Amino acid sequence: MTFHERFNLALAHQLPDRLPMDLLWPRAETIATLKEHFQTDSAEEVFCKLGIDFRWIKMAARFPDFDKRVNGVLGENTPAPGTPCIFHDQQTFEDPWGIIQRVGDDGKYLQWRGGPLAEKEDLLGWALPSVVYPTEEEIAKSLARFADFITVIEIEFPFKIAWHLCGMEHFLTLMLERPEMVEQLYDRIYSFQTEKAVLAAKAGYDVIAVVGDIAGQYGMMFSPALFERFDALRFSGLIKQVRKANPQTKILYHSDGNIEAAIPSLIRCGIDILNPIQSACMDPAEIKSNFGRQLTFHGTISVQNTIPNGMVQDVRNEVITRIKTVGYNGGLVVSPENSIPYDAPLENILALYEAVKEFDYQSL
Repeated sequence: MTFHERFNLALAHQLPDRLPMDLLWPRAETIATLKEHFQTDSAEEVFCKLGIDFRWIKMAARFPDFDKRVNGVLGENTPAPGTPCIFHDQQTFEDPWGIIQRVGDDGKYLQWRGGPLAEKEDLLGWALPSVVYPTEEEIAKSLARFADFITVIEIEFPFKIAWHLCGMEHFLTLMLERPEMVEQLYDRIYSFQTEKAVLAAKAGYDVIAVVGDIAGQYGMMFSPALFERFDALRFSGLIKQVRKANPQTKILYHSDGNIEAAIPSLIRCGIDILNPIQSACMDPAEIKSNFGRQLTFHGTISVQNTIPNGMVQDVRNEVITRIKTVGYNGGLVVSPENSIPYDAPLENILALYEAVKEFDYQSL
């Protein structure tokens, strides 16, 4: 069975030869460990050895005004290694949106430090970054070598961009006290992201992954009513534009945390796939029971507990449980819930994918 056949059956809630698999946002340390294990210098060969069905492919883009000021790139073992930045000091850097972050002292994670709308009460003097994308034909050509796989492009959910521009506390306050500013900001960001999403769909990406947390482990960062007010129509509009550009393109939405309260709205917006169903705060089997007729799920394997801290058999048992309780009729892509921690045991990573491939699907 081809990768596309397997994926399409899973989306249709039919059981393929095995469930599709993904390796979500692998850290450089994880890829290095797997390269050593498989005795290869190629990350692509690592994906092939594991049997990964997905390829997350970035779209090259130029930011002319920003590019003139770039003075370095993020280090090899930081998140997004090789990303061009404007460094303010050895650890603090600025991105094309004017968002300032700092590489933590351990070198592994990023900390928000500021944004161009921090403490601002209006959008005066602020503009979207200038960007130049490749042509549709150029993007399609870059995807051609991955045509056998499910190609995915990531775009940031506007809430994530907005709070990075403003600061989390300030932006949440603006949603309540200055909704007109939020409306104006969202109109601009959604338009910016829709342009990228539509171009990706026309160029032939199989999946557009809209990524941005709207919840923590104890619930949403803002009320479902505010999601309906600010996001629902705009997000559904983005998805409609993607469908118009390419009816075959699927929409994956990612938010960590307990987002159960937002799932009905996300379904109405038109998403196809929900990631990751964080098992530390949501019950994947219950989410499948409640929403499995409308959605395919992606993730469900714990990077908070099982993969970094469990034994090999714990990983296998969790995979088998997810197959039986979530993937029993398709509708599941098995994947780590997020990036595997940099110090997770190699044998646990391997056990995840071995368990998916070795499972007896005829027993379901």
